[in-house]
Amino acid sequence: MSRFLLLHAFPFDGRMWDAVAERLEDAGHEVAAPNLPPESGLETLGAWADRLLEDEPGPFVAVGSSMGGYLALELWRRAPERIARLALVGSRAADDSPKVRESRDGTIAFLRERGVEELWPGLAERLLPPTVPPAVAGRAAEIALAQDTETLTAALAAMRDRPDARPLLAGITVPVLVVRGEEDAVVPLEEVKAVAAAVPHGELVRLAGTGHLPPLEWPEELARRLLRFAEDVP
Repeated sequence: MSRFLLLHAFPFDGRMWDAVAERLEDAGHEVAAPNLPPESGLETLGAWADRLLEDEPGPFVAVGSSMGGYLALELWRRAPERIARLALVGSRAADDSPKVRESRDGTIAFLRERGVEELWPGLAERLLPPTVPPAVAGRAAEIALAQDTETLTAALAAMRDRPDARPLLAGITVPVLVVRGEEDAVVPLEEVKAVAAAVPHGELVRLAGTGHLPPLEWPEELARRLLRFAEDVP
């Protein structure tokens, strides 16, 4: 039996993992899917990681979707001995470019002025492929629109200021699963290929017909891949 720590994407919360978590639990595993930030007032990935490590005894399989992947790598930076496996879903290792940092500042200002209700439509166009089923789009909107401005701006600041994790990759000694939806409009294929190639024990999985959010779009297949990935965790 393994313990999975499921780390969600922006602008969602732990509920984006519900369908995946159910399948992992049905297979006999323990699952935690915390909301991020894990506590108010924490505006760096390092602070998030420290807080989570207080609660997670380990060893655990750290699985991060997009923003959650950044946090999974930060957990490795701080406590590699606590991580049995590492999975990055629609995520990257590089830090933000100056242009992207500037864009995040603009998004923070937009959120404070106009709220998540006006931010979400533009985000949805990037995060979800045109072919996404209405039920999936509706669930994504339901979770995103339930978030408050303070939570989302803290998440944006944490992503903007995160350190470059690429120097960590060659030193990751546990198996790493890198998952990308074939219709992901956010993270380029070449970038995830580079991450999978940079770690000593990397595996790249490409999910057909799926965009940036496999935990919501195709939870059955993602759970199946995670179960196989973790089946020999000691």
